[in-house]
Amino acid sequence: MSATKQTRQGVSRRKVLKGGASLAIGATLMTSLVRTTPARAAGGKVIIGGFADGGLTPLKEKIFPLAKAEGGFDVQFLEDEYGVTLEKWFADAQNAAGQYDIYLLDDPWVPQFGAAEVLEDLSAAGIDAADKDWIAPMAEMGYWPPRQGPRVKGFETADPKLICVPFVGDLQTLTYRNDVYGDAPPATWDELIAKGKEGVAAGKIKYPVVFRGVSGSPIVASWSPILLSFGGDLFDDKWNPIFNSKAGKASADFFVGTMKSNSAQGVVEFDSDQEGAAILGGDAGAIIQYSGNAIKSDDPAQSKLVGKLDFGVVPKQEKAISQMGIFIAGVPKSAPNKANAIEFLKWYCSPATQGKLAEAGSIPVKRSGFAVAKPGNRLIPVALKQLDAGCLPRPRTPDWSKIEELLGIQLNKALQAGSGGGEALDVAAAQVKDYLTQAGYYK
Repeated sequence: MSATKQTRQGVSRRKVLKGGASLAIGATLMTSLVRTTPARAAGGKVIIGGFADGGLTPLKEKIFPLAKAEGGFDVQFLEDEYGVTLEKWFADAQNAAGQYDIYLLDDPWVPQFGAAEVLEDLSAAGIDAADKDWIAPMAEMGYWPPRQGPRVKGFETADPKLICVPFVGDLQTLTYRNDVYGDAPPATWDELIAKGKEGVAAGKIKYPVVFRGVSGSPIVASWSPILLSFGGDLFDDKWNPIFNSKAGKASADFFVGTMKSNSAQGVVEFDSDQEGAAILGGDAGAIIQYSGNAIKSDDPAQSKLVGKLDFGVVPKQEKAISQMGIFIAGVPKSAPNKANAIEFLKWYCSPATQGKLAEAGSIPVKRSGFAVAKPGNRLIPVALKQLDAGCLPRPRTPDWSKIEELLGIQLNKALQAGSGGGEALDVAAAQVKDYLTQAGYYK
């Protein structure tokens, strides 16, 4: 999930779960999912739906032409704005319209498509989900219902299916000023603030840190690595909110208090454009951001600080865990060129192609892809360090967009006040619990 994906768009829970209710009735439907993949059609046509995002540029410029040269695939990439793609593709899948062969989803959308049973079982189609070369936490995001963690009602006993495969890695890492912090990134949040203040005193920067503070998904994404690093989490294994635990409250108080007081004056209204301008323009000392924005650091057309910005694992309190938000591919059951789509994914997920993806500058989804001698940007080896240190996806539920909205509103209110982070989490926890109760999570 690149930081350019600013607005999460929801599809009603009623619409999402309508197609998934039958899964809880019995096992008969499950056996029907194992089918023989039809023969590949002539011409190799593959229609891919994607949203506009800088993280896909290497894919479009280098990998799709390679697909034609190496595999004979005629890739047609249909691009839309992020805010319209979820509902557009979901309608295409539910109505069996057959306009796409592959959807490049934002990973929190997987549960919505999974619950509606509109995507192919890719394991049954011959894609090896047990391949140890996959980056494990990325591969797990393609299963519905999830193989680990809590499940939503109606899918408690269902066998997980691989309905999506990771397509482009995207995760949060630290970008920092090496003339402020030195050659090594700050290891802790306290060090980030303390050395950042020294940089302010020396006249090198205006403030130590910058982040997204606008309500909703942006502020939740900015707070998440702090919550995780303080030892907190969002839910227990029964979907009870636990983000207002002692650790969670400490992280929120640090975020709305210490972080705000060491950031830009208008940070409560910052989104990706504003935080990006602050780090690339020289005002901020450090930032936690997704890959698509981080790689702008080395682009002289976008950064005034080429050579002064380096990458590292996110700071820790107890741990150094960031948030993951990958591009992930699913094949609709109504795909007009289904066999081509599946063969394309097999080619794309091969170690050879993953290596070329890394050379092109995108974060691969298989470990072998990180082993190339000349990765396309400096972020790629750091991304592997972050994955090994810890990187977690957002909760696997069709209701995440609403949960994120409720939580983001309260965090933003506390950020405006500059205090009361813990109290804000108590309010949000009660609201989320009420919403999930009404949605039937605890029955």
